[in-house]
Amino acid sequence: MIECDGQIMLIDAGEKQYGEKVGQILKDHVGSRRKLDFLVISHPHSDHIGGLVEALNSVSSIGATLSNTDYYDSEVFRQVEHQLGTLGSRIKVPDVGDQYKLGSATIDVIDVASNDPNDSLVIMITYGKNKFLFTGDIEYAAQKRIVEKYRNDEDKEYKIDLMKMPHHGSSGESNEHDSDLYSFVRTFMPDYAIISCGAGNIYGHPHQRTLDILNNKAYSAKIYRTDLNGDITVKSNGKEISVQTTK
Repeated sequence: MIECDGQIMLIDAGEKQYGEKVGQILKDHVGSRRKLDFLVISHPHSDHIGGLVEALNSVSSIGATLSNTDYYDSEVFRQVEHQLGTLGSRIKVPDVGDQYKLGSATIDVIDVASNDPNDSLVIMITYGKNKFLFTGDIEYAAQKRIVEKYRNDEDKEYKIDLMKMPHHGSSGESNEHDSDLYSFVRTFMPDYAIISCGAGNIYGHPHQRTLDILNNKAYSAKIYRTDLNGDITVKSNGKEISVQTTK
């Protein structure tokens, strides 16, 4: 959940069993206004949209719903579509390069592909001098596309402050794709890396290769993980950011 100047954005909502918790967080922040200004669905897998049906009971309207696709053949996606309809909202698939405003923050659409299973709507949020990159579950193909977009002749990084790491800290499908994640991190050089993953998950997220890349002395990103740190709250004044955790 992202808040700027009283406006609220929600990106995904976890599996179905987490909908109530996400809904409570929304309820605490939207107040009597009960409006969600932006809903961002990174992609329609159940571990990203399953909690939306319950969570959206906490709001009475949605300004805009953005996703990388407006169709997916699953029961949970149909339930989310129905819930959106009751709130007067429909999914819009934006174009790469589209911009939106969340209060005084700017939202840039970086990637919108839906060809590969884990392709996602990728957005960059800029507030003052601080930049935050939200990557969904993108894997090596999308990472490579984004790297090519931001690469420059001087080989200078496109510096950001915080990256929500792709695909729960996965390092890719095999060792041969290590270089793609390496290039992705190298391109943005985040000061902070946030990894959302369940404690003791069966996928081994985050992968050790991902942690090794982030711990490279050339990067030395500060890593926060939901499995170890619990809820993670990041605050920005437009110049500096601070991080608080529940663990």
